Amino acid sequence: MTDRFVDRRYLTGVQYASDANLSSRQALYRFQDPPVRNPVWTLDLAELRGDERVLDVGCGNGVHLAELAGRAHRGPVFGMDLSPGMLTAAGSRSRASLLVGDAEQLPFAAGSLDRVLAMHMLYHVPDRDRAIAEIRRVLRASGTALFLTNSCRHLEELNDMVAGALTEVGASTEASSGRAYLGFSSESGDAELRRHFASVERHDVRSELVVTDARSIVEYVATMSWIAEAARPVLREVERRSSAVIEAEGAFRIRTDVGCFVCR
Repeated sequence: MTDRFVDRRYLTGVQYASDANLSSRQALYRFQDPPVRNPVWTLDLAELRGDERVLDVGCGNGVHLAELAGRAHRGPVFGMDLSPGMLTAAGSRSRASLLVGDAEQLPFAAGSLDRVLAMHMLYHVPDRDRAIAEIRRVLRASGTALFLTNSCRHLEELNDMVAGALTEVGASTEASSGRAYLGFSSESGDAELRRHFASVERHDVRSELVVTDARSIVEYVATMSWIAEAARPVLREVERRSSAVIEAEGAFRIRTDVGCFVCR
């Protein structure tokens, strides 16, 4: 994993200064077949009654907060993110209490929360063990934490194609093997979580993106931090390759594979 994936200045000032990049990536999932709504199935795993105190750490642009609002959750809900820009987007989706904060130093009292969500964010934390310990600290003894992440095989075909495009234009492919979620994947996360939780259960959901529009792939790839230095020629090559696959096969098919750890 490169330092950029946990570089807070880069994450808050560039990659997630607003939700523009995240929204571009989320948009590609309109091609998912069968469709998977991560906020729905993961919150089902949380077994909410509706009155729990819930914290969404690294809430991003608030898709899980929006789902809680859609379920008319009655208990206090907090959304926290390191990036003020992301909270601006989250605030448009939910009336949750929003705050800028650091996962390594949660501003909540010990044992004060019933549920903590850490969705697609732990691989951006410099000291994951400290963040996991903090999440365990703020949970009540009967509380539950959910950690959502990707499998090492998530978007496998897309990542392989981008690596091939980098090679074609003479750019380094070293960064392409260091995708952020490889630092904390559904395959590797169990051991880290068991240091702090007595019970760790993993739930996997797999589907695929059946993409019929090459420009949608290009827009997604344009948000990847590891192609930035060679962006223009790489994106041209990505468009050429994805267009060729779509023309020949009718669609570019990309595996999606995510895992949610339910920890108590």
